[in-house]
Amino acid sequence: MANRIYLISILIATLFQPQFALAQKYVVGGDYDYAPFSFIDKTGKPSGLEIEVLEAIAALSDIKLDIQLSRWDSAISYIQSGRTDIIVGIIFSEERESFLDFTIPIHTEYYSIFIRKDLPFKDLSSLYDYKLVALDKDISIDKYLIPMGLFKNYVLAKSLPEALSVIELGLADYVIAPNLLGLNEIERNKYQNIEIRGPSIIPSIYCMAVRKGNTELLNILNNGLTELRRNGKLAEIQEKWKVYEEDNLKYRRIVRNFGIVFTIGIVLLVLVFIWVWLLRLQIKKKTESLHLKNQELQKSEEKFRVITENSSDIIWHLDSNFRLTYISPADERIRGFKKEEVIGKSLFSILKPEGIEMLQQANKKRMFDLSKGIRSAPAIYELEELCKDGSWIWVESTATAFYDSDGSISGYHGVSRDITERKKAEQLLKERETQLRELNATKDKLFSIIAHDLRSPFSAILGLSELLIEKHKDFYSDNSGKYLRIINSTSKNTLALLDNLLAWAKSQTGNNTFMPETTSLQAVINGIFEELKSIANIKNVTLDNVQTDDIEVYADVNMLKTILRNLVSNAIKFSHPHGKIAISAVKIQNNIEITVSDNGVGMSKDTLSKLFEIDSDISAAGTAGEKGSGFGLLLCKEFVEKHGGNICAKSELGKGCAFIFTLPFKK
Repeated sequence: MANRIYLISILIATLFQPQFALAQKYVVGGDYDYAPFSFIDKTGKPSGLEIEVLEAIAALSDIKLDIQLSRWDSAISYIQSGRTDIIVGIIFSEERESFLDFTIPIHTEYYSIFIRKDLPFKDLSSLYDYKLVALDKDISIDKYLIPMGLFKNYVLAKSLPEALSVIELGLADYVIAPNLLGLNEIERNKYQNIEIRGPSIIPSIYCMAVRKGNTELLNILNNGLTELRRNGKLAEIQEKWKVYEEDNLKYRRIVRNFGIVFTIGIVLLVLVFIWVWLLRLQIKKKTESLHLKNQELQKSEEKFRVITENSSDIIWHLDSNFRLTYISPADERIRGFKKEEVIGKSLFSILKPEGIEMLQQANKKRMFDLSKGIRSAPAIYELEELCKDGSWIWVESTATAFYDSDGSISGYHGVSRDITERKKAEQLLKERETQLRELNATKDKLFSIIAHDLRSPFSAILGLSELLIEKHKDFYSDNSGKYLRIINSTSKNTLALLDNLLAWAKSQTGNNTFMPETTSLQAVINGIFEELKSIANIKNVTLDNVQTDDIEVYADVNMLKTILRNLVSNAIKFSHPHGKIAISAVKIQNNIEITVSDNGVGMSKDTLSKLFEIDSDISAAGTAGEKGSGFGLLLCKEFVEKHGGNICAKSELGKGCAFIFTLPFKK
């Protein structure tokens, strides 16, 4: 239903649509006192050559015009701000192309020098001694007055009629203005004290123009001008508005007296030759000056080229979007890319993500500072850049932003230096520092064990043995046996600790020879059980070998014995009397996973997390008061990792503990 209503509404709108759409209306601006191109006539209506041309185009193109002529400076301001759509009576210039799009030419005019008659005028150099009237925002300022050095002693006029009035009143001396317009103003106002001298200068192309980017309107105007030129209408309009020079302005005396005219002609010819000769001298001087400056510029460019091409550092230039616009040959020597492979590419294409993030954050801060009127100082960054072979190098880049005339950033230039070796040295230094800290921790641990854990058992052995020697007659045989068992157990524990210390010291100094071989796991376990049987018997702890028959491992036998000895000793130490210790092994792919478990006191999560750290003190007394250093587990971890395996522990308080490690099944 809704679709039907929609279709019916479209049909009704189509049926009642006007036969002709409203014509597009455009606002036209221009100078109100710029005859014969644009001006307000005596009746108050816009008139002039370009007004008539524009009206003819409107008739051809079915557009409407709202003509609002004003002062020239206001007309320029209105087209820039968008208040008007078209501006007439405007001369083409490269500077104006930044905000305007020009039509095809309508008329070509030359500028002339309008000067007071009573002033001496030998050549163009005479103008430096006189006061100039400059037309505000006129192209003559940038195209002639500034380059010739005449834009110094001057006053500004808002329009050509105002400028000529100032000269006629003697308040200034001369103006550079369009020939046709100047003559028209002199004739209209009957000025008697102004004349043209010197050559014609600044050829000027009169056009219409629209705001930058309004291609639709520009096409309408250009198509209209083309049609008017084709059908002859443009020539008719130009002929209608053409202004001829009057006899009373320039040639009245020639008509009156042919002899005087001839004399004046000869004098003028001589003056022209002199003027041309002086002009040539000036041109020659300026040419020589320009030649010298050009030579200096070439020398400067050559010095820059030699410096950049032979510099070991990379000199580069980016546009405001971080695209490379220049890079020196050092980049090819360092990263391997040819210049044509990187020019036009984004800097971000050769950086790692962290480098891109760093530059983006720095650019945000730079833009924030710029919004407050603060220009950032040169910045130094350390970045990783991609090489052609796929590798990465570290560079230290010093970057400086440079700015447009309006204060916005137009690009960046800087220098990059390869610091890969320095970064490697810094990394090596950090690794050595870490190794040194570990060695210091090892040293402290060794001193702690030597000072406490070795001294205590020896003191017990010496004390008990001296007691037996001094009072052996007073002891019953069962007491003697008790003390002797303690001495024996303590001696074995001490010997095991000493073996661990020696093995650890060898591993840290690189003197511990690693000689793996295929061996029976069962045989190694049996040897360890036999070695620790007496210590286990004291606490009535059972040693059980589970599922290890016919399992072979590829390991250093001495290191494997040390691992098992420490794990079983720890299990005995933390087992209750009549406890049980089991060793089991299973094959997992190319590894053997060995588990040493007990049903003893277990460990807390905090103890488990610090179990294999050398700088932590987690040693605790056993269930029978046995002492330990906590050093054996560090040695186990060292030896397991030497085989390429891993070791870990699982435990809960009061529920025993299981140490699990892996060894390779075969070579």
